[in-house]
Amino acid sequence: MTESLFVFAAFARLSRRIQALSALAAVVGLGLVVATFHLVYNQALEGLRQDVHTSAQLRASALQSEIDKQRAVPAVLAADSDVRAALESPDPVRLNGISAKLENLRHETHGAVIYLLDKKGVAVAASNWTQPESFVGSSYGFRRYFTDAVRQTEAAEFALGTVSHRPGLFLSHSVVADRHVIGVVVVKLEFDALETDWSRLRDTAFVTNSDHKVIVTAHDAWRFKSPPVAAPDQVSQALDIKGMNGWQLHVYRSAEAARAAGLAASAILLLLEVLLAGAIVWTLRRRQNLRLKAQSDQAYLTRLERDVGERTHALRYANDKLSEEIEERRNAQARLNALQADLVQANKLAQLGQITAGVAHEINQPLATIRALADNALSGLKPAGIKANLETIVRMSDRIGHITGELRAFSRKATGESQPTSLSEAVEGSILLTHSRLKSHKVRFQRPKIDAGLRVWGERVRLEQVLVNLLQNAFEAVETAANPSVTLRLEDQEDIVRLIVEDNGPGLPDAIKTALFIPFKTTKPKGLGLGLVIARDIVSDFGGELMADIDVTIGARFIVSLRKAST
Repeated sequence: MTESLFVFAAFARLSRRIQALSALAAVVGLGLVVATFHLVYNQALEGLRQDVHTSAQLRASALQSEIDKQRAVPAVLAADSDVRAALESPDPVRLNGISAKLENLRHETHGAVIYLLDKKGVAVAASNWTQPESFVGSSYGFRRYFTDAVRQTEAAEFALGTVSHRPGLFLSHSVVADRHVIGVVVVKLEFDALETDWSRLRDTAFVTNSDHKVIVTAHDAWRFKSPPVAAPDQVSQALDIKGMNGWQLHVYRSAEAARAAGLAASAILLLLEVLLAGAIVWTLRRRQNLRLKAQSDQAYLTRLERDVGERTHALRYANDKLSEEIEERRNAQARLNALQADLVQANKLAQLGQITAGVAHEINQPLATIRALADNALSGLKPAGIKANLETIVRMSDRIGHITGELRAFSRKATGESQPTSLSEAVEGSILLTHSRLKSHKVRFQRPKIDAGLRVWGERVRLEQVLVNLLQNAFEAVETAANPSVTLRLEDQEDIVRLIVEDNGPGLPDAIKTALFIPFKTTKPKGLGLGLVIARDIVSDFGGELMADIDVTIGARFIVSLRKAST
């Protein structure tokens, strides 16, 4: 009875200790789960903010590029001698010729409508002169884009059209003759295609004007109203549109992805903690059961030894029962020996787990030493081998320096000015920067030999950017080809140099051929559809041209035409 109470008391003390440790571990574990959620959530939220900022910059650049392209149209037309002559001598035949000219120009520039106002604000010619909703004859003297252009040469206004009732940006420029304003040229730019593209993306994007009213949006109900306020669970970004007074691009994106990342990380950590806690509890319970069993066995042995002693003492006074007592004592001793043997075996098994870890650690140390000595033995080389290795290291170091130097030059910010540029250096740099893609895909690459003295109008950093984009696209296109091949050819003409990039990939889909240079049109799952658009703008800035040969039957072919520069 005493032994049982002792065992029960020891079990109760151990249970209270385990409960206290379990409570402490639970508090610490929950703290780690909460801290993990906030850490992962904040990191994901920061990444989300960077993605939203990048998305806003790309959209703002696309919008600003479209506006800048259209802004030049009224300025060029205002200096046109035919336009001046038509305003000074407005006969119907001449004005119809101007309307036809505006119609052709509208098709080339992809504007909504181009029209010419006289000094009173009446439309005398328009690109839609043959359509039922023609602007010819309509008066726009009350429009701010007319009055501001008369007063300050250029003007811009976002408003609803009085005839079409469609929203758009009106860009105007006054026509001056003998220092007097004789008319105003107006271009209307509509953003339907841009708004449609925005509606397909996961972000919410819109543009506000200087009055903080929404003007460009995929949601017609928001237009000309105060913008919606970003929800607490949304990440927002606002960027100014350069050249447009007071215009701002706003981008909203839900932060649900960051919250989901935090919850997922917390759930994983919580699951690991539960598994670890279960393993610890099982181990503690097993050790506790073994300890209690050992204590119970020890109590039994003590009691058994006492009984044997009592019976032995009794045998001394009972000669008549000596034989029976001796037999009983032998049996008892046999049971005692068997029980002791069982206890010894149990103790050995209990220690085996602890010994195993120590033996593994002791074995690993000599194994590590043997491995280190074997590696040192293998590294012993003759002097000639050492010299060859060192020369190879020097060559590889020079190549690494060349690559890092090229990367540093490539990452340097461009000046934006065109100048005579070595074509061979730009081609060599772009090939070096894309060499890893070529090597990883085992592409057969053919390239031309370019005269070091050949120079073109451009800028090396931006020209490399164009060539890197075309070469990367070609290497990606031939990833699934049986015999991947990419060719870079050079055609040297009188005043023009043509660089041609060809591949034997699957070619351009029919749906993409007509939309290659439209922003955000792409077949790549993770692409933005801006690489070729930016490349074409760079080449155009050089005075050259970037085009795709859509008539090829195998693979794809892109042609970069550049102007030669005098040496």
